Amino acid sequence: MAKVELTGMENLIAEVEKLGVQGSRIENRALREAGEVVRGAIEKEAPKRTGTLKESIKASGVRTREGMKQVLVGPGDAGWYGKFVEFGTVKMKANPFMARGYETSKEEAVEKIAEELKKGLGL
Repeated sequence: MAKVELTGMENLIAEVEKLGVQGSRIENRALREAGEVVRGAIEKEAPKRTGTLKESIKASGVRTREGMKQVLVGPGDAGWYGKFVEFGTVKMKANPFMARGYETSKEEAVEKIAEELKKGLGL
C-alpha cells in the first residue's frame, strides 16, 4: 500500500486536533475527498476490456489502523483480479495501473487535504 505523508502542514493539523470531535469530522472529510481524487486517477488508468475492473475501483470510508487514519483505494470484489493486472503473473506482463494512478494524483490529493482542512477551519 502506498503512503502519503503530509509535511509542512503541522500547524494546520494541530489546529484541527484542538477542535476535538469537530476536528475529527474535518479530518475525515479531507481524507475522503483525497481518496476520491486518487480513486478517479486509478480509474482513468485501469485497463478497459470489459469495464468490470474500472467500475470496481472504490475508495473506502475513513478507517483507523495502528492509530493512523486512512482511506483505502482499489478494486472491489468484482475486480478481484486487479492484483494480477497490477503485478503480473508468470504468463502476463504487469500493468501497474494503480501505481500510475497514485503517482499522478498524490500531489493533488495532498492539496485537497490542505484545502478541506482550511475550509473546515474557516481559513
